[in-house]
Amino acid sequence: MPIALGVIAVGLLGVAGAVSVIVGEQRRPPPAAGYVGVVLMLGLVALGVLALVATYKARRARALFDARGFWWDNGRARALVPWEALSGVAVHWSRLGRGTTLWSLELYPHGPVDRDDPALWPLVRDTDPPEPGLPRVHYQLPFRAGAREPIMAAVRQHAPALWLGEVRRPPGHIGRANRRGRRAGAPRTGRPESGQQPGGPGA
Repeated sequence: MPIALGVIAVGLLGVAGAVSVIVGEQRRPPPAAGYVGVVLMLGLVALGVLALVATYKARRARALFDARGFWWDNGRARALVPWEALSGVAVHWSRLGRGTTLWSLELYPHGPVDRDDPALWPLVRDTDPPEPGLPRVHYQLPFRAGAREPIMAAVRQHAPALWLGEVRRPPGHIGRANRRGRRAGAPRTGRPESGQQPGGPGA
């Protein structure tokens, strides 16, 4: 959130500066660069606002683990991915630039994902698997570096047979929701047990 606020602040300062240039040129045709600057800075403000909205929506989201499986609660809906429905679970990481490391929890199902689940569909990704035998379409949950140890400990505790370890991926491996697959109608599978309550400790 501080980064988003900083982007908005820079954008507003840029807009103010560009407007002052235009106003200062009232006695003659204002330079085109002034208008271009306003448009660019407004775009920067919009980007910051979108980041704030995304952060606000995700503030109540949480991942939970128990003996039954992986729970995802996005603040509006809750769904369970049972351990027996998975063929593997891994933590992936990659570099983004010089000083940033991206982390994600990857859950690979035995069969196709459910295109109708409102909680789980935003986690669906279509990427090359890290090893043969794993499906391309799977669930990906990005997380902060501080959650790495609790997440790995939870998976090893509740599903040691599924644990694939940590895997380094190509730079910027975090993907976007597979909306194209949803529009095309991804194959359906049994719906996860949405709405139930997790019965064990979370991470």
